[in-house]
Amino acid sequence: MDAGGWKALMTDFAEGRMNGPAFESRFLEMFRAHRNGPMPYAVDLTFYAVDAYCADPALRDTDDIDEGQLRDQVRGYLARLDEPWPEPGRN
Repeated sequence: MDAGGWKALMTDFAEGRMNGPAFESRFLEMFRAHRNGPMPYAVDLTFYAVDAYCADPALRDTDDIDEGQLRDQVRGYLARLDEPWPEPGRN
């Protein structure tokens, strides 16, 4: 998948046109479908944010993030969507 499909999904969530559970579901569906192909670095980073997201406050742990925190992270990663993968051994 090219960056355009990821950008559309991430933009919809970042701009509030999609709630957290819907974004989580659609993102993971797309991630699974395209995990064996080239993927933008920012999408890989977004995966870890989605993994830390917990929609239910009663189940949320100190390491989990809520919808607002997920949205903030997605906004940041959206701005980095065209950023290349770092070279191995460099942070």
